[in-house]
Amino acid sequence: MPFFKKNKQLIPYFSKEAWRYFMQFFDGQRRKLIFVSIGSTLQAALIIPILLLVRYIFDVAIPEKDIKVLVFIGIAIILIRLANSGATLFLRKINIGIVTTAIYKFRKKLVQKLYSLSRTFFTHEDQRILHARIVQDSERIMLMSNALVSRLIPAILISIGLCVILLVLNWYLFLAILVFFPVIFLANRFMGKIVKKRVFAYQRAFEGFSRGIMFILKFLDLIKTQSAETVENQKQIETLKELREKTARRTYFFSVNGQVQAFLISISGIMVIVIGGISVINGMMTIGGFFAFYIAANHLQTNINIITDTFALVVTGNESLVTLYDIASKKETGPYTGTAKVDFIEGLVLQSVMFNYTGKPVLTDLSLQLYPGDRVAIIGANGAGKSTIIHLILGFYAPQSGKISVDGIPFSEVDFPHFRKHIGVVSQQPLLISDSIRNNINYGNEWASEKDVLTVSKMALAHDFIEKLPGAYDTQIGEDGILLSGGECQKIAIARALLRRPKLLILDEPTNHLDSPAVKKIMQNIDNIDYSPAILIISHDTAVIQHAHKIFVLEEGNLKLLNHQARASKT
Repeated sequence: MPFFKKNKQLIPYFSKEAWRYFMQFFDGQRRKLIFVSIGSTLQAALIIPILLLVRYIFDVAIPEKDIKVLVFIGIAIILIRLANSGATLFLRKINIGIVTTAIYKFRKKLVQKLYSLSRTFFTHEDQRILHARIVQDSERIMLMSNALVSRLIPAILISIGLCVILLVLNWYLFLAILVFFPVIFLANRFMGKIVKKRVFAYQRAFEGFSRGIMFILKFLDLIKTQSAETVENQKQIETLKELREKTARRTYFFSVNGQVQAFLISISGIMVIVIGGISVINGMMTIGGFFAFYIAANHLQTNINIITDTFALVVTGNESLVTLYDIASKKETGPYTGTAKVDFIEGLVLQSVMFNYTGKPVLTDLSLQLYPGDRVAIIGANGAGKSTIIHLILGFYAPQSGKISVDGIPFSEVDFPHFRKHIGVVSQQPLLISDSIRNNINYGNEWASEKDVLTVSKMALAHDFIEKLPGAYDTQIGEDGILLSGGECQKIAIARALLRRPKLLILDEPTNHLDSPAVKKIMQNIDNIDYSPAILIISHDTAVIQHAHKIFVLEEGNLKLLNHQARASKT
């Protein structure tokens, strides 16, 4: 990929790979594109009868003072222009369908790519920038595509047709115009390099602005609690100053480029008037022929203006395309792509597992077995690797060595979207969506009945407080559950995990925000679940871990058994 280098920044200029990737989304619409191209070319032919009629007006009708013919010709020209407008709208509608379908496929592919990327990728990326790029850059690509398909391509085809017509009307006058085409092209190419740099700088500055606003919205409480308003406000002011500077430069150079193109095109128009006028004076062409040529040249100038005007959108869209292609072509996919559908019938085994983050050892030679009906608790210091064990079980990461299997099938062969349907997870910081309580409980389990939601809500001790809310289960909880207390959020998370009747229930510090009586009652309810799931408990709360059959301590990357008691029998 060619790059410009400035201020130690690599600025992408053009990527064949990115464009080849993007063009695949137009597959299946090639016939429509061909039809539109032919239609646009035929549109240029509609000007021929107009030119002939104009020439007849000035060469015949006016000299003969034939008012009736003038009126009929005027009506005929209006009807032709009306037909041209109708054809333009018809072709534009097809163009819009082509572009919106392609952009839909493009965005769909990007969304699917997000699901396939590894957790490591997201931990290293600034998600606010990632959000801005995917949303805003895909919109810029849509604007570029509309400009290309609906304006640029038709304008190019019509311009070619007009060039042929002008050549037939008066070849030497056309050559006078043609002289300026290379000048316009070279000027456009030179200015394009400058504009691309400005566009790239502007887009990066805009991402900084977007990131700053998202930070304020997400961490406003922290900013106020830490009395950091002044510091954060100054940061945003500096970001806004940079955005203002980059916006001004980009906009100014767009204007400069537009004026350069307009100036060169206007010179060609003046050349037509001067040379055409001389030709008429010398008897080399008629007044009617001159006016016909001038009208055709005007149409050509209009289409050339369209071509140059779409330049800004194409430049901006190209930068966005290169940026998003970088995401689409990432190789950091999730660790597992198997297809074996397992249901956690025989259990899960971690054998001699070793895992590290960027070279820092976390787990070393760790082994663990989880079978249906097991109650296993793991305790350990913060940072010992307890959450890492959960991430390995969920398939977010793969160990550097060792084996993990479920129902005797290696993780490398497992279909994880299917396997995770049998896992319920309650994390110490519940992830809740900005929606109703009901939709948070049945998220991922939309098939669940109202009775199922009520049952698990009662098990999680959530039903009583939900019923007291003005909207009950339809109450909106706000971003990250901000309208609820920590304990209420925890109860909703527990209800959500239980709703799918998981065969493996993972409780990661599930009672952080709950009082002792609530913890005791919820754990008793979980113990009495009729389908006996395997339960993995990560906690320091003795009221929770006492429900385990096995208690391990995680030290130096290994699990050491502290306590082992027989499973309680079901009556």
